[in-house]
Amino acid sequence: MTDTDHSLTEESGGVANFEWSEDSVTVLNNFDNGTSLPCVARLESIAGAGASSLPPGLSIYAGQPVLLHERTCKKHAKARTIYHDKDGPYFEVGQTLDIPDDFQGWFEVVPPDFGRGNVFRSIEQVAQSSGRKFFTRTNIRAIRVHAEEEAADEETQSFKERKIPAGTVLTVKGTFAAKWQTTAQTGFIKRKSKEYTTVEIPYLKCLDTDDTEVLVPLSTRGRFSLVYEKGVRDSRTVYRIKDILEDLQLPLKVRMVYGKPPMVPCIFSGMLALKGKAKEDTIIASTILNKRNVLFELPVDANCAVTTAVNMEQFENMRTYIDAQLLCKKYAHSFGTLIKLSPEMDTNQSMIQHIPTEKRKSRDESLKTLDLITNISVTDDEPNDFMFESSDNDSVQSAELPPLGMGQMMDIREITLPKTSQMISDA
Repeated sequence: MTDTDHSLTEESGGVANFEWSEDSVTVLNNFDNGTSLPCVARLESIAGAGASSLPPGLSIYAGQPVLLHERTCKKHAKARTIYHDKDGPYFEVGQTLDIPDDFQGWFEVVPPDFGRGNVFRSIEQVAQSSGRKFFTRTNIRAIRVHAEEEAADEETQSFKERKIPAGTVLTVKGTFAAKWQTTAQTGFIKRKSKEYTTVEIPYLKCLDTDDTEVLVPLSTRGRFSLVYEKGVRDSRTVYRIKDILEDLQLPLKVRMVYGKPPMVPCIFSGMLALKGKAKEDTIIASTILNKRNVLFELPVDANCAVTTAVNMEQFENMRTYIDAQLLCKKYAHSFGTLIKLSPEMDTNQSMIQHIPTEKRKSRDESLKTLDLITNISVTDDEPNDFMFESSDNDSVQSAELPPLGMGQMMDIREITLPKTSQMISDA
């Protein structure tokens, strides 16, 4: 048996008839990847005690055809923004934010004075730390050594400058010293004799995310952090949210150093109070009738009735449905990794004041606040990552200094630097 839903479509400006199977009424938890997903379905709220069974943020999708695309299961952090004006106190404000454990941003633990976290100020300090990976919060310059064949059995090297943007993770492979030789002709009339000058420059040899070898001068200054390693405790560390949920104790105050902000208009400063965590099973879905379709996420335990379409052929020629399919294929996975507002839309939460337990040791800029980020569309590029701090003078100067020595590299050898101690936890 079937019933018919009369829904207004954007492309026709009229009424389209969609057929739904009365025998297919089910719940979201019965849909699985590869068997019943993807599919077109209709959600119906089950009212109880005078309220909708779907959270307020999802009830707007009830009663219309939607494309259920992909099911996911992961841990989520529950957080609220901590906002601070230039001279005022710190307040916990806004709705609950939902951060999945595969979110690709980087966080630091907020110190007791609520200022910036500790960092390394030079590549030399990074080299002395024994850390295996580090995160650059500064645009820096390095060199790439290229091997070039001259003859059948001979090989020469050339050197090219490489810019490494802030937000890059580098893997440490050792410290090296390179000898650069320069020549200068002497004599004003007959320039026949040459003077040779040799200078040795120390470098940190690293691999970037593409496994490309680069040499970063130890003299490079800026802001750098260690990438978290289980069992190693250092205040100059940045974390993925997955590491925080697995190895650190909540509640906890963190600051996003680098990453994508929420995709919907909200108060977001980058400083967050992580309140708790939960394992959540959800389905990524999309509207299919809109001129600009949107992705959304449905918890499978939502108490709603789901009716599937009798067949998919009735949607195949709809331009908005084709757009929804492309939107899901292109962005569903990345959408599932982004920070979102809780569908509960708990805007009635009270403002909670947070008071630093230590006096600020250094002056810091006020937190950056973003309040207008648009939804993903099939015509959009993926949202950009933001660096949630300003550059300082050292960072700017390092980005302008050339990493190449003058003249020709004559020799490169591995060297050993004295190591600084790290705190080792019991974990």
